Amino acid sequence: MNMVTRRRPLAALACAAAGLLAALSCDTGRGSEDRAKAPGGPNVVLVSIDTLRADRVNSYGYEARRTSPRLDALAREGILFENHITAAPWTTPAHLSLLTSLDPSTHGMTQAFFEMYDGLFGGREFFKLPERRVTLAEALRGAGLRTAAFTGGGPLDPSLGFGQGFEEYHTSMFKLRERNVAEMLDWLGAHRDERFFLFWHHFEVHAPYLHTDFLSDVLPPAKAARLRAATQKLTRAHAEDVWPGVVEVQTSAQWTLLDEQKALTRDVCEALYTGGVLAADRWLGRLLDRLRELGLYEHTLIVVTSDHGDEMAERKAKNFYDVHGHSLYEEIVHVPLVIRLPEGRAAGTRVSGVSRTIDVMPTVLDVLGVPPANDEMQGRSLGPDWTGPGDAPERVAFTEALAKPFEKKSLRTARYKYILNVHENMVKRHGRSFLPDRPLRPQLFDLETDPGERTNLLVPRPDEGTKARADSLDQALRQHVAGDRGEAEPTRLDESTMERLRALGYLER
Repeated sequence: MNMVTRRRPLAALACAAAGLLAALSCDTGRGSEDRAKAPGGPNVVLVSIDTLRADRVNSYGYEARRTSPRLDALAREGILFENHITAAPWTTPAHLSLLTSLDPSTHGMTQAFFEMYDGLFGGREFFKLPERRVTLAEALRGAGLRTAAFTGGGPLDPSLGFGQGFEEYHTSMFKLRERNVAEMLDWLGAHRDERFFLFWHHFEVHAPYLHTDFLSDVLPPAKAARLRAATQKLTRAHAEDVWPGVVEVQTSAQWTLLDEQKALTRDVCEALYTGGVLAADRWLGRLLDRLRELGLYEHTLIVVTSDHGDEMAERKAKNFYDVHGHSLYEEIVHVPLVIRLPEGRAAGTRVSGVSRTIDVMPTVLDVLGVPPANDEMQGRSLGPDWTGPGDAPERVAFTEALAKPFEKKSLRTARYKYILNVHENMVKRHGRSFLPDRPLRPQLFDLETDPGERTNLLVPRPDEGTKARADSLDQALRQHVAGDRGEAEPTRLDESTMERLRALGYLER
């Protein structure tokens, strides 16, 4: 979602059913059979802080404000991956890649945002992750771990395939409150004597930006106080567990509020965004403290990451509020990854090579000594990056699957990024895996000399060396897409669920 599409009243009404749908039709996937007793070994906690760009985290070099003391402390006790690249620039395909170790082209969930939701909540056919795909939750459940997910729902609705392998799947974490966080912490306490996999995802950083800690940095005191009070009212006005009906109401209300108070500026929105980063960090601290209280901290593999970032006027002067899913520049695709190993092994390691969303699942299985259920994972364990950095293979990150009708795909090496653009008419005719022979405005950036991606080396006329490099990356990207192609699984809501949605006004009779 971004500011261009923030006002969709009919879609918002339909999408408000997300929390209800999760309760009515949550499919936790395979693994309902009796679980074998788990052998001794660590627990796993995987945290995804939605919309967190790496360069607003202090341990990634952000200096303007103190935003991430607890995550920074975790990084000092663990391993920080400096160049971690997401598989997709928006929530659904990125998280499915996180939980399957498959590129979006392979797991097949590459629909544009509103196409997905219009199908899911419009009573029509929609697409989900094929059940034959094995998720991280299924692999760990098969190894004897208890599995639970506490998510923000919506783009992570269990009906899209996210429920596969989870014994419990909650969708109350749009914004964080004592109530919904306590539910998760209580689950930890209830399972302290068992091995477990906990997946925690939330939208605390995502728009609407509800945290005003840094407003005084950018506004006069009286104006900051007025905006702070108005934002607090907005925060209290809606429940936190319905996405995205509530999120569209709140973002529209916040946009109007900022506009009316003449505070709809990049600086104000960036201050509010970084306030959300600080809030998410505080809640992360609550989870880490609870693990310590329960005596679980040293015996738990902790992974903290994100699915994508948010643009803050890097490309267009007016793109600074809830803008993502539309590009593959670093502010969107460069996200944090911090891994704390049990007993703090390899503490203080920083890895400069490229790492990828699809590498997280094989890394978790590697640390736990759990063999993969099949050999389809496309990522590789990051273990060699901290056990023998000189032996770690160089990785190339592939990113795709926009939330928009048009499409972009990129390959990123340690130094270069190549981006292919596909017009929406081509996508409509041939699907998202199609790449035209003559790509629309290809781009090549040297991230070493041009980290802000301002100079396309292919314009106006590249020299022979640059052209050869672009041709090589283009060929590699095409080979990757050709080998990745998979299909999502069409499905529909069952009739009883649809009838209950109709009774509540979410679907027309």
